[in-house]
Amino acid sequence: MFKYIISLAVAFLIVLHAKPAAAQPMLLLTGKISSAQKQIVTAPRTNRWQIQIQWMEEEGEVVNEGDPIVTFDGSTVQSQLDINLERAETLALELKQERMTLEQAVLEAEGAFTVAGMRVEQAKIEASVPEGQVSQYDKGQYELTLQRRLFELFKAQEALKLARQALSTGVQKKLLELTKLREEIAFQQRQLTQMTVTSQYNGPVNYAMHPWSGEKLDAGINVQAAWQIMDVQAIDDFQIESYVHEIDALSIDEGEQVSVVFDAYPDKRFTARLSKKSTQSEKQPQWSNSVYVPLVFHFLQTPDIDMLPGMSVRIEVITDEA
Repeated sequence: MFKYIISLAVAFLIVLHAKPAAAQPMLLLTGKISSAQKQIVTAPRTNRWQIQIQWMEEEGEVVNEGDPIVTFDGSTVQSQLDINLERAETLALELKQERMTLEQAVLEAEGAFTVAGMRVEQAKIEASVPEGQVSQYDKGQYELTLQRRLFELFKAQEALKLARQALSTGVQKKLLELTKLREEIAFQQRQLTQMTVTSQYNGPVNYAMHPWSGEKLDAGINVQAAWQIMDVQAIDDFQIESYVHEIDALSIDEGEQVSVVFDAYPDKRFTARLSKKSTQSEKQPQWSNSVYVPLVFHFLQTPDIDMLPGMSVRIEVITDEA
């Protein structure tokens, strides 16, 4: 009995001091399949701070290049465009009338200047008559008339100069106003063409998340300019997009190989390499208040499974830290 107790005690001590095999430290990341050929659709800029999504192609629907995928509400832009087009026609008529009026004023000023010049020449002839042929009184009157005609010629010359300046500045002012209005019209017409977005690739449609609520965007929602609305990705040239917390960012470097497991194929493993590690971190409000570093992985060999953009994966990174 005593020997049995001793044997149990020795066995207990052996188990107590035995060290388990050290587990290999691992960093687990989540990611999704995407295509390097991706079209990201954002909300267009308008004069208002929000714009409504009128229609969106069904999420997951495979579209072809050139197919419409989203339509924004362009009624406000269209109404402003109609007003500006009408205003442009009015300005064009006003410019034409202004030009005719000012050109007529220049013609009248040129005629008055010509007449004033003729009167000066006539006064010069009368004032050049020798004193012996006319009385001293008439001679004085001729010279006084010449001075008055010269002053009238100067005034006519100044009036002509002012008329020509008025023609130039008046027309330029109207032209500038009309040019600015036409530039705004061209901008609004470009905006209207952006209200309906067509696909650049053959592939599935993926909706973006609302940056505030974290829910999928859908038709009828008001969005702000530059918000991401959806993306369309080609069904080839696949890659993996992921994020790593800034604290763990130093645990993985570009060129490092990782193991990838698809959520849809949990029994299969594939190897990928980190091809791009962003130098800029991003906030992900739907996850936490922390910041994350974007990562892009590429498969060493194309997986022999049916892949589609948006499929979720688990990424296992072997780290050197205990």
